[in-house]
Amino acid sequence: MVRLPRHAFDKMILLGKNYLEHAKELGDKVPPKPVLFMKPPSAGVAAGAQHDTVQVRLPKDRGVVHYETELLLRLDDDLQIDAVSLGLDLTLRDVQKELKDNGWPWEIGKVFEGSAIIGPWVDLKQFPHYMEEEFQLKLDGKKVQHAKGNDMTMKPEEALPYIKKYFPLCSGDIIFTGTPVGVGPVSNGQLAELSWGDKLEYKVQF
Repeated sequence: MVRLPRHAFDKMILLGKNYLEHAKELGDKVPPKPVLFMKPPSAGVAAGAQHDTVQVRLPKDRGVVHYETELLLRLDDDLQIDAVSLGLDLTLRDVQKELKDNGWPWEIGKVFEGSAIIGPWVDLKQFPHYMEEEFQLKLDGKKVQHAKGNDMTMKPEEALPYIKKYFPLCSGDIIFTGTPVGVGPVSNGQLAELSWGDKLEYKVQF
């Protein structure tokens, strides 16, 4: 596991509700376009290499924590995608729900230490058809999420100009592209396994 240097890159940008069935499973109104929010590098941890195990300690006494598996994009100096990975956007679901129910911003439910888990990067040249390959998450050996990038409502080629309308993009920025259906609770002591065909595999020990 690698803790991210605070100045390694500028930010992580996350697309919410970018898979239709996930928006439905939360009982939320489906927005016309994905919701955008950010996490700072200080909230992130990363796998150092393929088959690495990332150690994450979940917060206590802050309610239920949910896992959300996401396809990740990394931007190069020209603000184009140069690598892809899989990650977990961890969410304090009870905290988020209370904030949403009151119409308040819900970053408090999204930003905490270890809440953005980043897998090893795969060069785009080595994985040109990444949108067509299924990725999955297993929790304690049981498959709980799986999808293809092509299942997204807003694909990467649309997402980049959409994000640029609202946030300045910087070299090294990481984009979490949303989670498919199947999110659920995770607790300390559980083991998550993320894989993407024969291109990527790593674990997260909670």
